[in-house]
Amino acid sequence: MKRVLYLIVDQLAGHWEESVKIEETNYPPVNVKGYHELGLIPNFSYLIKNGLWVRRPWNRGGCDTSHGMKYLATGSYGDEGCYKQGKPWYLKVKEGFFEFAKRYYKEKIEIGVFSNSPWLARGYFYTPVSMHGLVSGHYSDETILKDHAFPWMEEVVPNWNLVHIYFPNMDSISNCPSYGKDSDPYSSKHSYMLFLDKLIGDIIRFLKERDLWDETYLVLASDHGYHLGCSVAAGMGVKTNNWCCDHPPPWDCEVWDFEKGKSTGIYSGGPRRITFILSGGALDKIYRGETIEEAEIIDVIPTIAQLLGIPYKCEGNSILNYRKSDD
Repeated sequence: MKRVLYLIVDQLAGHWEESVKIEETNYPPVNVKGYHELGLIPNFSYLIKNGLWVRRPWNRGGCDTSHGMKYLATGSYGDEGCYKQGKPWYLKVKEGFFEFAKRYYKEKIEIGVFSNSPWLARGYFYTPVSMHGLVSGHYSDETILKDHAFPWMEEVVPNWNLVHIYFPNMDSISNCPSYGKDSDPYSSKHSYMLFLDKLIGDIIRFLKERDLWDETYLVLASDHGYHLGCSVAAGMGVKTNNWCCDHPPPWDCEVWDFEKGKSTGIYSGGPRRITFILSGGALDKIYRGETIEEAEIIDVIPTIAQLLGIPYKCEGNSILNYRKSDD
């Protein structure tokens, strides 16, 4: 059985409507596809060029977009687990993939989870083995990775098979400029994207220097994107494309023409634009450098399940099968 390192970056837009540009720059709003094509994120680009990349993955679920984590943990949509006023938001019945994987493989699989406590509930990333609940806002992505996940993977349980790491900080870089010249990572999404790319490079180096790269699948995904340059942003009083407006409903919106003060009629849907990259040295050579035009957030878990040979049932489909149907 191979290893899977499953990294989720909160609020990391994977693509954008290409007509939207940040004023007085040649930059699109911060997103993986746009920044990859401009050569701004070399470590993301390394994963893309040596992996199977979904160019335009979507979160088409009806839950509050924050529950994209539900889809990334279960591979299914549905209303169960959606937030409702006065009622628990967590899943109480459906077994998440990580819990199922441990029950199915028992002692044959070693699992580690490094996340925030809300996502450690049953039906999300709960597992009856090694969970590390880190408080959002008190632990940086870098601290979660280097002070907690890396030591555990190298020294505590070096025979790990399945590790999930959650990066919350991009989600907090909101209500701020998309592009800014300040190098402080927390000053704009642009600056944090460049910093995040360095952390991706740290993960790649960690795996390679410890001879883990060739036996590891690296899955990188996100739960949702954000509003920018759209009708929702305009409704908040924003006057420019260069301002990130988090991800409140409605999540389906249109590109806004700020000069004319009206909608262009072009679909934006920033909060639904997620990231999905499958890479790592364990990935079969036939998939490396290949792309899939579209997939959905619920396709991440069945892809991981197929890689590990775990018969987990859900709504989504493995992108390995998507590729075969595209040939």
